Amino acid sequence: MRSKILASAVGLLSLFAALPAQAEASPTAGHASAAALLGNGFKDGVGIGLGVRGGYTLPMNLYLGGTFIYHLGKSEATAFGDFKVNIYYFGGEVGYDIAAGPVVVRPYLGLGPATATATVPGFGAGFPSQSSSDTKFGFWPGATGLFPIGNAFVGADARFLVVSDFNAFSLFATGGLQF
Repeated sequence: MRSKILASAVGLLSLFAALPAQAEASPTAGHASAAALLGNGFKDGVGIGLGVRGGYTLPMNLYLGGTFIYHLGKSEATAFGDFKVNIYYFGGEVGYDIAAGPVVVRPYLGLGPATATATVPGFGAGFPSQSSSDTKFGFWPGATGLFPIGNAFVGADARFLVVSDFNAFSLFATGGLQF
């Protein structure tokens, strides 16, 4: 019993005494950035998406930022007009920038409100079209690959949006500036 306690104490002390590993500084470290996103969500109601992202990468490669994404959704023609559904979401993102040769790979997690809107056509003069929105908490794990070009960058973003019982995978092209 005594040897187990001693071994645990030595293990714990060695854990605290170990020097932290130094990761290679990413070209994004110590810079703010702003970017546009254009892509597609692969689920009904999501469709083509447009967005913006901004943030700051700390010197230790930790990215802190936010994003706003608006998906144009889906529209179906009916005899009385178009039935439409779309989604948008925004929130904070936390990631870690990894220098991988000429590119930077950023796995991240985003959290924030997601709103779905549906519009149903009316049925004549006495029944106008109706619209309804529902907002719920969502999160989106994802990864971005960035190719720096001076103070600019281009890249790709993949994310998986999860909102309650709804989820959707999206791919985006991205481009922006760091300053």
